[in-house]
Parts: sequence; structure tokens; C-alpha cells
Amino acid sequence: MAKKRATRKESMGKTGLFLLPSLKMRRKSARGKSYDEELHDFLVKHFSGYTVSSGSISGYWKDEDGREHYGEHREYKVAFLKQKKVPLLEEYIAKLAEDIEEECVFWEKGDEAWLIYRTGMRCRK
Repeated sequence: MAKKRATRKESMGKTGLFLLPSLKMRRKSARGKSYDEELHDFLVKHFSGYTVSSGSISGYWKDEDGREHYGEHREYKVAFLKQKKVPLLEEYIAKLAEDIEEECVFWEKGDEAWLIYRTGMRCRK
């Protein structure tokens, strides 16, 4: 009888998920690369990888004035083995939101959902 092998697995930590507007991410930054390419470089360098989902990911929301908005997004997921890296990503997302002229970015970590506002912008009250 064949001996059973133990399943090998390795924790990658907790995950974070964020949504970015697909069309704006294709635009070129002032540095000459698309925002998609810059985000890829950042995530691979600092988090050793990520996953991205695209397709029919759309969202509807109301702003503070009651106006309804719609957007098509790509969903990015990153694993954090070390929680101390979370602020690095949150700061990057805030700066990216400023660069692509988004007021804020949907951010989900664990059981909580947040809006990360672009650099220099205050939260809604």
C-alpha cells in the first residue's frame, strides 16, 4: 500500500482587497508607464505578488450630496504576512488615488471595509 504524503501548506497571512477604476489605470503616468504597470511593480517589489480580477466588476454609490455614481473596476488582492506593511500599501493607494483623480478607493481588510481618500483629502463626516 502506498504511503500517504502530508499536504504542504504555507501561510501568506491576512489579505487586503481594493478596487481601482479600470480605464484610469490604463492611462500613462507622468513617469511614462501606465498606472497598471506602476502598481504591478510596487506590489511585486513590496508584497512579492498579488492577484487581479477584471471583467464585470462594477459599483454604484451615492456621494455626500446624494448624487449616484457608477464605475467599472479591477479588483486587486494582496497578502500580508507582516501587518506592518499595511500602512505602506494604504499610503500608496492614497497617492495613486490623487494621481488618477479619484476622490477615494474602496479598501477591504479582514472583516472591515474602508474608503482610502486621496492624499490631502479629508474623510466624509
